[in-house]
Amino acid sequence: MDLVQAAWMIRDLGQPVSALHIGEDASIIAGGWDGALKKWDHEGTLLWGTQCEDRIECILVDGELVVVTSGLHITCVIDGEIQWSHALEGSADLLTTFNDQIIATSSVYDIEHGDFMESGIWNFTREGELLNVNRMDERPWFIASEADLIVGLGRPKCGVLIGNEYHNLATESPVTCGVSGRERTLFGHADGTVSSLDGAKVSKEETSIDSVLCSESGFVIALENGTLVARSPDSTELWKAPGSQITTQVSGFNELHWCGRWQITTGVVEVRGSDGKLITSASTSRPRVSTSSELRIGIGFDDGQILVWEKELFERRSSEKSSSTDGRKSALAAKLRSLRE
Repeated sequence: MDLVQAAWMIRDLGQPVSALHIGEDASIIAGGWDGALKKWDHEGTLLWGTQCEDRIECILVDGELVVVTSGLHITCVIDGEIQWSHALEGSADLLTTFNDQIIATSSVYDIEHGDFMESGIWNFTREGELLNVNRMDERPWFIASEADLIVGLGRPKCGVLIGNEYHNLATESPVTCGVSGRERTLFGHADGTVSSLDGAKVSKEETSIDSVLCSESGFVIALENGTLVARSPDSTELWKAPGSQITTQVSGFNELHWCGRWQITTGVVEVRGSDGKLITSASTSRPRVSTSSELRIGIGFDDGQILVWEKELFERRSSEKSSSTDGRKSALAAKLRSLRE
């Protein structure tokens, strides 16, 4: 199967894609390396576009609000119009909502020391009023809101903030990433440990953890050395897939695992089944970000392209037999995508 030809929609942001969101209504919001922000509806029609201050790191959708971290700023957009924007101290990083407030994190990097020196957790109203800022020495590498606000911390303290209380995790190593979903919260650490919110050690991997995602069959870990490790809920290894640097990963429809890699001069997208076997792959520009909804998978690339795969069309392309009409089918698919654009 030609993975690119199987895409339901291809759009171009005009600059490297740095953030991507698929909404419950299947709309798509993409943010760029130079601050472009665009939204398309579920059929791929451009609804609006605007320009933010700088590279967009994170996209948060809260009702009609689209809130982004953009360079040093947190910026709120409604229907393509910027409603408010505030400069934080250092780079604006992560976003979530809690108690009807918008929570943002920031961090200051010291070039001389080669480390993050100060960070902050900022509380805003939906109207953009700053309510509080909690400054700390540790950089938040993960933030989520459940019954309490959960913040995974880097050096020097490491561990996790749950509400206003500090808790140790299974290792003293810094948190590098985290995930909250499917009724569990997991943290990846620099020493290769994966720990749970209750402080238990879930697994110990061979190198630092770049990302963790929850899947229907358990969780999948992306390691710094380019290896994917899939484990069941009880941490039994299900499959392993070594390779080049992993730039992004996402799980989606039909229990498929989608992975973007960077191979020095070219990117690649790999699609695996729940057993870890490679179903299809494609050479691409460098994959940067990915996201999913119940029926769609989206990946944003360094060349500005956004590819979206839709469950029904992907299944149809997967089941097609190789024949002499494949070329004509590919040409027809290209024309249909062109019409959608």
